[in-house]
Amino acid sequence: MILAASGIILKEKKILLLQRSNYTKNYPEYWGCPGGRAEEGETAEQNVIREVKEECNLDFTPTEIIKTGIWQDRYYYRFLGNWSGKIKIQELEVLDYDWFSFRNASQLKLSFDYREIIEFLYKNRQLL
Repeated sequence: MILAASGIILKEKKILLLQRSNYTKNYPEYWGCPGGRAEEGETAEQNVIREVKEECNLDFTPTEIIKTGIWQDRYYYRFLGNWSGKIKIQELEVLDYDWFSFRNASQLKLSFDYREIIEFLYKNRQLL
């Protein structure tokens, strides 16, 4: 089973979403949180810290696991956390990014389980 993790990054009750490039065969041009597969020997926490840094150049500190699950051959973690830095996207894997309200994010083509994630955040008043 492959380990994967993503970071849920919030600012002023909006969520950071990245638009996936055609580099990936899973959900090309769909939107989601920064994340990806772990390298050999990485924990889920190390994985999410590295992936957030690689995909959007932010320093991310996971503080809470809000969801785990299995998708195909992957065991995944969704981490809420603190962040700092200035966004600079990795152009090979990411087409675009933006901060979205619940309403705007709900209108996007969302990858994996991110529709469920934004609904959870909205119900818990972490997303407007």
